Amino acid sequence: MKIGLKARRLALAAGISAAAGVGVCLLALAIAPALVPQGEVRRAATEALAASAGRDVRIDGESRFSLVPYPRIVLQRVTLAMPGTSALESEQVVARLRLLPLLLGRADVSSVTLRRPILTMSGAVEVPHLSLAPFVRTPTAPSLRIEDGTIAWRDSGGLTQELVSGISARLDHSSGGKGLSASADFTWRDKTTSGRLTVADASAFLDGMDSDTRLDLFSDGATLKFRGVAAAGANPAAEGDIALDSPDLRSVLNWVGTTPPTSGGFGRFSFGARLSAHGREISLTPAYVEMDGNRGEGGLTLKLDGRRPSVEGTFAADAMNITPYGRKSLTGNGGRDWDHGHLDVSLLHKADLDLRLSANSIRADDSLFERVASSVVLRGGRLLASVGEAQAWGGLLRATLSVAPAEAPAHGTAVRVEMDGNGVALEKALGDIADIRRLEGKGDIQASISGQGDSIYAIAQSLGGAVSVKASAGAIVGLDVAQALRHLEQRPLSGGGDVRGGRTSFTTMEAKAQIVDGKATLDTARITGRQVQLQLAGSVSVADRTLDLKGDASLVNGSGEGTKFELPFIVQGTWDNAFVMPDAQSLIRRSGAAQPLLDAVRSRGGDAAVRSVIEQISKPSPLLPTGAKTAN
Repeated sequence: MKIGLKARRLALAAGISAAAGVGVCLLALAIAPALVPQGEVRRAATEALAASAGRDVRIDGESRFSLVPYPRIVLQRVTLAMPGTSALESEQVVARLRLLPLLLGRADVSSVTLRRPILTMSGAVEVPHLSLAPFVRTPTAPSLRIEDGTIAWRDSGGLTQELVSGISARLDHSSGGKGLSASADFTWRDKTTSGRLTVADASAFLDGMDSDTRLDLFSDGATLKFRGVAAAGANPAAEGDIALDSPDLRSVLNWVGTTPPTSGGFGRFSFGARLSAHGREISLTPAYVEMDGNRGEGGLTLKLDGRRPSVEGTFAADAMNITPYGRKSLTGNGGRDWDHGHLDVSLLHKADLDLRLSANSIRADDSLFERVASSVVLRGGRLLASVGEAQAWGGLLRATLSVAPAEAPAHGTAVRVEMDGNGVALEKALGDIADIRRLEGKGDIQASISGQGDSIYAIAQSLGGAVSVKASAGAIVGLDVAQALRHLEQRPLSGGGDVRGGRTSFTTMEAKAQIVDGKATLDTARITGRQVQLQLAGSVSVADRTLDLKGDASLVNGSGEGTKFELPFIVQGTWDNAFVMPDAQSLIRRSGAAQPLLDAVRSRGGDAAVRSVIEQISKPSPLLPTGAKTAN
């Protein structure tokens, strides 16, 4: 009983105390406006905003003092002075007041909130910012808040476009007033982004001395983090670890306005490095990069003190698979013509680059390149990419690619390719390089070609240089010359003979061509096998992708010695649908029974009738696509 009585007394006392406290608060709220004039509160709020934002303040609207739910003054239509033609206007500014100083007749602002501010930029100005110095130098400066802010751009015609919207930000002191804590959430290009920054010693940071710093950025699953020390001042610097992760790098690049160079790949991406930044030079060493399952390690140096950013670096990888990125197609119209699309090389003028890349193996589709050592150098819009040496297509490969503006701007882009392949598999090599898959065997390929234009088609039209191919123990796929010759040897007038399908094996092959203005003229073209020998002369139009060749085919003894049957022929048509036609006059001369027939035809119809008979004898035989078979 005594315990219950004491409990009731304690509860009663607590209730009376609470009621008294509430009464005191209500009394304080009632008399507070009388203790501090509203003009003084307005002045204190204006000074607090100027101190936190670091800008002069102008109030164009009314002010309203309120005590519920907390002491505050609301300022209408507030403008902050900004440099140039920029303007920062806030629909409202709310200054929150501390109650105790207010009761003592003093206006003490704890925080300032800008509601629905709009920063409007126009003209050629730098992006303005709020100065942190006044806030940092005054540990008692009020915290700064932004609610539903907007950054907009106004063009010369007066049209205003929102760039960043939904800005929610705050700026606070930390570590007992010594540090700085800033955060922001906003929407840019339809994606919500969040940022967090903490600086342990803000004054030291602004004075150019190192201070512990943490930075975090988040957007649509992508993150950027920095942990280390940093300093601002006249010579900004940073030392620490930086990491960037994204589940889809392609979406990030598109978001920031950069188009990925290929239609495939650029999926999951991770980058990490030890950052050392001093002034306008940034070192990222050691560093690693992971993308689409590939990983490389090395280092980068970025310099920003020239006309263009300059990047130097070295990366090495164990095994890489570049299949997801596809291959640059040089053709259009279903592969029947060169691509006529405009070559956009504007990216070559954005930066200078010097990269050294090496890998134990690189896979592209079903092709494997091993022990690859390459470099990419970009200077003043001139690109030089080279493969010093690589094991490719079963042999060794060395190659360089040069891309630069043509001497005459109207001629577009100048391109030069140098390639030296030794002991390579021809079907794989020519298939990967030019989509030509009619030659088998191992051999050497040397090429030095160049052209200029504003499209692949224009470059093909101006192409010049030299190409040579030597091979052994191979075959021409898609035609059987020996079978056709044996058929014509026995029955010269039975038709042109069908060379389609099958293979023409050879022991050696050699071809050399000079290219001028997109037209290749054969200097040498000789194929020797155990059954046939072929010699070719004529031209190949690289620009039009057509053939105009003449040749001699010889059927030889099985030992490769002695000629059993010879026949001239011509090859004409497009690369994809060429026709092989034997020389009709030779066929007729080989048939003793045909000469009286021609004499009779000539006596009745003249030369026109003779030509008609010859055309019927020498019907062309089209080459089948690689891998196709003739019907039995």
